[in-house]
Formats: sequence, structure tokens, C-alpha cells
Amino acid sequence: MAVRKLPNLWQVCTGLRFGARNFVSLLSGGSHSLRMEEMEHSSLLRPDLANYCPASNLMLNEKIRNLRKAGEKVYHLAFGQSPFPIYEGATKALCQHAGENAYLPVAGIPELRQAICDFHRKTDDLPDLDPEQVVVGPGSKELIYLLLEVFNGDVLLLSPSWTTYKPQCHLTRHRVVMMSTSMDDEWRLTPQLLEETIQTNDLHKNKLLILCNPDNPTRH
Repeated sequence: MAVRKLPNLWQVCTGLRFGARNFVSLLSGGSHSLRMEEMEHSSLLRPDLANYCPASNLMLNEKIRNLRKAGEKVYHLAFGQSPFPIYEGATKALCQHAGENAYLPVAGIPELRQAICDFHRKTDDLPDLDPEQVVVGPGSKELIYLLLEVFNGDVLLLSPSWTTYKPQCHLTRHRVVMMSTSMDDEWRLTPQLLEETIQTNDLHKNKLLILCNPDNPTRH
């Protein structure tokens, strides 16, 4: 039996995104064959994701990167990536431990979780932090997404706010209630706005507020 390489998920999703209707001859050979013909969008993707698209800021970043490669001079002010080099101490530590390739604790290295507690105890006057209640991840975006995956309730978001929060809520099937801030309040979340949102919406008993402080993109 000859086995052909299966299309990866990106190829499948891209094909569906642009209307491709046939993915055929995935497995073939002799009398054994498996064919997927006239595959409708709904058979591979959730219907509510039919019009989904990549994050606008990432698309813009890729476009600017290609313009720069083509020799264009572009002043890129739309992406928050740090321009600074990695700290020398961090680089040395990475080199020192590069050979340690065993699986780590799911919640993160215990010494790192303890160091996080010590840092916030010293800088933020939070004396009661428990490293057993700390989870380490590769970035806040993934940690927020993981939290949303297990959270049972509604999500409150500011408008304007960072571009990925609402799509993450959509992916995890959460109801999102937007709170529109204004220039009069310097785009800040006020107690009055929060109270009004809670009082005027039929919200779940569990409510999660995703608050970026200072906010992105307003910096307040």
C-alpha cells in the first residue's frame, strides 16, 4: 500500500479559506484507497470560524518585513517587538543549560516560580504569593488563551484594546462584552463604566476582565 503525504492543517485551512472543494487521493494504492471529495467547509472547520483571518498586526508586520527585504525604507511603528539584545546573563545561562533536554514540570521550573514570587514580593509588596499558584508560559498571549480554555463565564474587554483578546475569546467560545472607553477619561476603565456594564448586561455569575495596564494601544 502506497501512502502519500497528508496535507498539513494550514494547507487544509488555506484551501477552505479560498474555496477549494476537493482534497483527493490522500491514501491510495491497489484496492485500498481513501478519497475525500467535494468536502464542504463545515466538515473541517467550525461554522463560526468560516470568515476567520490572520491577526491584522501580524499581517502588517509580514508586509513591512517584505518591503524592507525589497529595499524599501519603512519606519515601523505598529509592532511592539523589543529592539534590544538579549541580556548577557540570560545568554550565558541558556548556553550553560543547553544540554538539559528533559521534560520540565508543566507549571514551570520550581526555582523560577519561586523567583517570580520573590520578585513581586520585593517590587509590588505582595508577601503572600505561593509558587504552587504560579504558572510559567512562553508569553502572556498563550497563558491568557489557556485560562480562557478552562474558564466558565463571560469575558469583559475594553475598547480599544489589544487585537488578540477578542479572537481568543471567540476561539474558546466565550461571550464577550465590550466596554467602550473615551478620550474624556483618557481611555481608562473607570469604576462607573465597569459598574454600568455589570448592571446593564445579563452576565454570567462568573466574569473575567482582561485588563492590559497600561493599555495597548492607548498606553493608559
